[in-house]
Amino acid sequence: MRLFVALDLSPAQREALALLRGSLPGVQWVPSENYHLTLRFIGEITDRYVMEEIDLALSRLSWKPFNVSFHGADLREGMTADSLMIGIERSEALTTLQTQVESVLRRAGCAPAKRRFQPSVTLGHLATTQRADAARWVQRHNLFRSEPMPVHHVTLFESLRGYDQHVYVARAEYAWHPDMPLLPEDE
Repeated sequence: MRLFVALDLSPAQREALALLRGSLPGVQWVPSENYHLTLRFIGEITDRYVMEEIDLALSRLSWKPFNVSFHGADLREGMTADSLMIGIERSEALTTLQTQVESVLRRAGCAPAKRRFQPSVTLGHLATTQRADAARWVQRHNLFRSEPMPVHHVTLFESLRGYDQHVYVARAEYAWHPDMPLLPEDE
């Protein structure tokens, strides 16, 4: 299983972000159902014991609910492709939660994260030859702001390879409060 821990977006946030798609030709736009804010990429896990340790570790997370707000557009340049991103307003609560996720996963036996935490949501991917057009897209959408989204749980996702893109399946939710309903066991 290829796993990651993320904040799943509310339908209102998905809709607001989806309205930004399609405004630049040649972009492979991410389907709105795949929008998420990655807190920690875990990677390929094949050992059932390690999977159980990850589940136990994430079930011990503890934080107070907080809000995240989306703002500003960005271009993340890559070697073979670039990504159009929407930024997340940094907050102490978000940073603390991400740090806690990193810490419990390390204790569960996961290797340290390879990348520094950069809170954002990926909207699309494009060729590096389109950087000038992408820069204009970023300028047009740089004032984007969203309504705050409450954070009441984190989600453990599995990334499955689809025909032409990844499909993300929620495997478990971990609530800030023990009385919050979680995903049904039958999934």
